[in-house]
Amino acid sequence: MSRRLGLEPNFREGIRVTTEEEMEVVEMVLSGSVNKRLVRRFRAAGLPAVGLCGADGGLLSASPLQEGGVRTRTGKIDNVNPELTAQLLAGGWFPVISPTASDSRGGALNINADTAAFALAAALKSETLLFLSDIPGILRQGKCLAGLDPAGVEAEIDAGTITGGMIPKVRSAVEALSRGVKRIIIGEFRTPGDLAALLDGRLGTRIVSQ
Repeated sequence: MSRRLGLEPNFREGIRVTTEEEMEVVEMVLSGSVNKRLVRRFRAAGLPAVGLCGADGGLLSASPLQEGGVRTRTGKIDNVNPELTAQLLAGGWFPVISPTASDSRGGALNINADTAAFALAAALKSETLLFLSDIPGILRQGKCLAGLDPAGVEAEIDAGTITGGMIPKVRSAVEALSRGVKRIIIGEFRTPGDLAALLDGRLGTRIVSQ
């Protein structure tokens, strides 16, 4: 959508550098059309889905990051208030949350989706955080690594196994472990039964404290 509107996306180490003009597009797409499309699909599948963004209920409060000395509309999370999400879960609802947040002046900020998920999982004291990706897990020479601990994550980054946008994902995973999340799983859902296989360790890469 950005390109259709003449705005070329700019990424640094897997994180989008969001301009003021792009922020309107990001919010329109992520918190609008994509969020509602997912809500409709989940509800059609029988899940009681409800769509939110990080600004709703003060879920994610953030401040702008700087790129080259210039403030962007890409944000860094300053605070997570999981109360609304926890109440929805307790009431049997299925929250679908887009990663746009609010700054101290009420302006919109774009949060890296992985970072938002890790922060919310930690705030909710989740035992497991599962990332469904378009790859089967963290790959080394074409083979999926079954498990990594924090030291192993850094070793694979140094070795060049983990690159690009996967670097902030796995480093955020390590931080989430330090904040109480028990395990992070990265993997692919392709056929019925894959979700159970990811959760019980037969598929994907599992990141744990040790």
